[in-house]
Amino acid sequence: MRCANLRQTLLTFLLAANLAAGVPLLAAGGQDIPPAEYAARRAAVLQQMPDSSVAVFRAPAIKTRSNDVEYEYRQSSNLLYLTGLNESQVALILVKYSGAANEAVLFIPKANPARGVWGDQPLSAEAVKAALDLKSVEYSDAFEDKLKDMLPGKKVLFYSFDPDFIYEPLGEHKVFISREVKKALRRKYPGLRVKSPSKMLAKLRQVKSPAELKLMQRAIDITAKAQMEAMRAARPGLFEYQIEALIEFVFKREGAEYPAFPSIIGSGPNSTVLHHWRNRRKVRDGDLIVMDVGAEYHGYSADITRTIPANGKFSEKQREIYQIVLRAQKAAIDAVAPGVPFRKIHQVARKIIEDAGYGKYFTHGTSHFLGLDTHDVGERGTLQPGMVLTVEPGIYIRAGSEVDKAYWNIGVRIEDDVLVTEDGHKVLSGRVPREIEEIEALMRQESRLSRM
Repeated sequence: MRCANLRQTLLTFLLAANLAAGVPLLAAGGQDIPPAEYAARRAAVLQQMPDSSVAVFRAPAIKTRSNDVEYEYRQSSNLLYLTGLNESQVALILVKYSGAANEAVLFIPKANPARGVWGDQPLSAEAVKAALDLKSVEYSDAFEDKLKDMLPGKKVLFYSFDPDFIYEPLGEHKVFISREVKKALRRKYPGLRVKSPSKMLAKLRQVKSPAELKLMQRAIDITAKAQMEAMRAARPGLFEYQIEALIEFVFKREGAEYPAFPSIIGSGPNSTVLHHWRNRRKVRDGDLIVMDVGAEYHGYSADITRTIPANGKFSEKQREIYQIVLRAQKAAIDAVAPGVPFRKIHQVARKIIEDAGYGKYFTHGTSHFLGLDTHDVGERGTLQPGMVLTVEPGIYIRAGSEVDKAYWNIGVRIEDDVLVTEDGHKVLSGRVPREIEEIEALMRQESRLSRM
């Protein structure tokens, strides 16, 4: 009974309009993506849809952090890809008719001048039409009625769900939002097939346009600058969170809206934890520091990892492990080219680490796609020009491992962002030092921020 009540409450909440105020345009605000490109993206989705189908993309609700304090808003990546709008209360409906012109209708929140003092106001319908090359823009309060008018007679509904779930209070039962919304829609419209548009969008998003690559390069350049500043400033006695703060200060100073993911600053034993995020440990002399960070700029992510010695000098054992990982990374990057199977990149890196005797300490994949999401969507078949992927092998030797104790608490990961080009590849993050001599030389320089 409790679970049924929870589901009903959840559905009532989900299908109601989100009443929170929106925030202004992000990517489209500076016209980084031309209006015609947004129109072409929507047309490409419609082209993949069958006749007599509807696709619905809704902005996620603003999330509450605590009491009446909200998390900073971030649009769903699919809706950002199709509209560039970083506002809540936004929805996009695409309709594929049989033998008639297709339709695209965008719904945006209506400005409320009386609340202008409390928060940023959304753009007008006319401004959005011009920015996104759209003929039909309506206000969000018309969404439910418009969708009801469009669904009768349709065979397929593509509905974009957030990957969210909610726990039953005081229990372990999870209610997946997408599953419950699908059930509700099928009950309301018998015979309607409800599907996810994820595969259609993944096929489009995996190959980046020149405009997207420009934004990604900016995110990567910002992250590179932050990594290099952290190398200059890092030293024993700092706390991991102080290095994190320095990096994220550079992100903001250079115009990034957010970190693309929680910054990972793992020193000493924490260098062997893949997604260490607490960042509370005090850095000690002799530690290695793994810095896995990325800026998000106008929706697009960077993801760069460097491993450095806290005292500015790699020990003999640290140097040995580092060189194995670096060798594996270089070989894996060299393998990136059009037509190469995605899995080959990992196979190349793993073979080198296994041949060195550390295969059991390489516990993750070597690559993921990069774009609007840090772990971006895409089909992991063969590489194509325009794809961007990370190459990030690592070795993580925790205390108690079956090796000489001198190797315990040595964790090394080296990660770069790589573009697949027509004739091979380009390392977009190549300005960040990764050779031992280059890292040690940079760490001898003084950081302008180290006195903060």
